[in-house]
Amino acid sequence: MFDSIILDVVIGLTFVFFVFSLLASGINELVRKALNTRAKALWKSIGQILDEGTDVFRTSTPAVSLGPAPKRTASPSGSESLAVQLHEHPLIKSLDPARRGKQTRIHHIPNREFARAVVDLLTPRDGGEVTPQWTKIGDEIAKLPEGLRNQFQVLYKEAGEDVVKFRDAIEGWFDTRMEQVSDWYKKRTRWALAAYGIVIAGFFNVSAIGVTAELYENDVVRGSLVALAEKTPDSFDDVTACTNRECVEEEVGAVVDTGLPIWWRDCPVANSTATKTCGFEDGGQVITSLAGWAITAAALAMGASFWFATLKRAVGLRKSEKA
Repeated sequence: MFDSIILDVVIGLTFVFFVFSLLASGINELVRKALNTRAKALWKSIGQILDEGTDVFRTSTPAVSLGPAPKRTASPSGSESLAVQLHEHPLIKSLDPARRGKQTRIHHIPNREFARAVVDLLTPRDGGEVTPQWTKIGDEIAKLPEGLRNQFQVLYKEAGEDVVKFRDAIEGWFDTRMEQVSDWYKKRTRWALAAYGIVIAGFFNVSAIGVTAELYENDVVRGSLVALAEKTPDSFDDVTACTNRECVEEEVGAVVDTGLPIWWRDCPVANSTATKTCGFEDGGQVITSLAGWAITAAALAMGASFWFATLKRAVGLRKSEKA
């Protein structure tokens, strides 16, 4: 019986974290689109690896400034940095839905398109005399910034005068660099979710400590929340099915309606007929609530996908114990 209660408390708390993680993720997505952060991160990284030859964000903190994304120009001069030339290349232009003069919205470049464009940029048009493509590429690599030049020269030598092999090598090289960018961007997103988590925890008064205590002590609230949680894995296959405003509002409303001591509702004060805001009945409760907010914010930083997967495992364990 005791173990069953503990499992139900875990399921209920996990469901609360999942629902409010959906809200945090929704806010993050709106901000990300408004600020165009994905495109900014991509082009800052490309600028680093092509123009500076440095390892992408290897030592950068999540708070590093991204700067503006490049804009489509009317007539490229041809003297710009390699990153700008890449952005203006026809193969990359075709990926850009932005109008001329607007910041690019390109936040992903297929490795093959990147490699084809780079090889083409390293193969300047002949002025009059015919020069083998392999020689042209070698000459252009020698003009690159030192960091990038050293890396490309290794790939150039290993390709053995085979342009196709060299292009394939650049594809693999680009994938490795983008994995670094992805890892860095996930860290940045986690920090953003933690920041939104603090706001959400305070706005809805969601204290992980208070929720846990209520779930353990109140059979009715615990039963209501577990019933909601058990329906969730069957309601949608993954979190992307509940990222729209209507779905998130419905899920948050359902949690609030269970009677949990969240939102700014009143709770009875011990040894008194008076009521005060839940979690703020006395000085000790205030400290506990603030600590609970911090725990909630840290939990929301894990992301909705993490809590959805955890919820599915916990619900599955409960069903297997009942069977």
